[in-house]
Amino acid sequence: MKHTKKLIALLLAVVTVFSMLALVGCTPEDTETETDTTVQNVAANEATKTGLSLEPVNSQFITLSATPMMLSTKSGTNTLQQTLTATVLPATAANKAVDWSVAWADSSNTKSVTEYVTVTPKSDGSTTATVTCYKAFEGNIVITVTTRDSGFKAQCIATYVGKPTDIVFTSSLTAAADGYHIAPGGSYTFNVSLTNPFGSVGSQFDDIEVTVSAVGSVVLGYYEYYTATGSTKWYDSSDTTVALSTIQDKLISASYSNGVLTVNALKAIEDYYGSMTRQDGGRTRAYSNAFRSYASDCYFTVTITEKTSGLSETIKIRFDNTAVASVSLDSSTLSF
Repeated sequence: MKHTKKLIALLLAVVTVFSMLALVGCTPEDTETETDTTVQNVAANEATKTGLSLEPVNSQFITLSATPMMLSTKSGTNTLQQTLTATVLPATAANKAVDWSVAWADSSNTKSVTEYVTVTPKSDGSTTATVTCYKAFEGNIVITVTTRDSGFKAQCIATYVGKPTDIVFTSSLTAAADGYHIAPGGSYTFNVSLTNPFGSVGSQFDDIEVTVSAVGSVVLGYYEYYTATGSTKWYDSSDTTVALSTIQDKLISASYSNGVLTVNALKAIEDYYGSMTRQDGGRTRAYSNAFRSYASDCYFTVTITEKTSGLSETIKIRFDNTAVASVSLDSSTLSF
């Protein structure tokens, strides 16, 4: 008996979408650059590695691609959504209608899978569907798309990785409309929490980076201070306008450790100078690159970034000589 040759392809690609709902097994971009023979060989190799069964394919293929995750709120309930698109090949296929289904990868799981993940096609037979995650789950959920013509399949594996969607700062300081006001010379702490709508952030999201930036510009110049008279003389020709960022390292620093952001106000902007020399036996002090005036509104930004997810949040810091920097008592003990 003669047998016709059949092309065998495993219709499982790989994508890692760094989101709370990670769709694993979907290819972000699929092309038709490979020959049928190459696809057949790749499919056989992947089947050997994954233990997945092969679906017979003739001249028609189907692949999947996913969009980035989005947060959706309906009836006061937060959900996470991604759009999943099936591509039926060849492009000339007459019937591209598909059906979608969702199931636990572990068939022994008796929980209702649709309590965690659903897949909703845009319309009957549509190759575009919305995948919605309602809450955190363990294990894998398999999303399957099947062509109505000949029943060819592609699959995508959904996993919950617990990507944070918000970074929350809490502090004894109260933020004003224009940012936090802190006193020069003070040290301030902010508790930092990573959160998401499901209250379950993955432990892998703990690679925190802190960056400090300065906004605005100041005028620096040269002046001499005469100790005998207490008078000051500025030399206008030396005035230079510079970005606050060029001197920020002398003014502010920030660090993060174990969920706590520490911001140190090292020196008031108005007290900055580049160098000081003594003249006339110390009777004259000459200050170079010293703060003279503000050229624009000046403040600092401190940004916390969780590098694994790419999530970041920024707070605005302003130096304010009227802000409280610390408190102390004139005596640590009392006796009666």
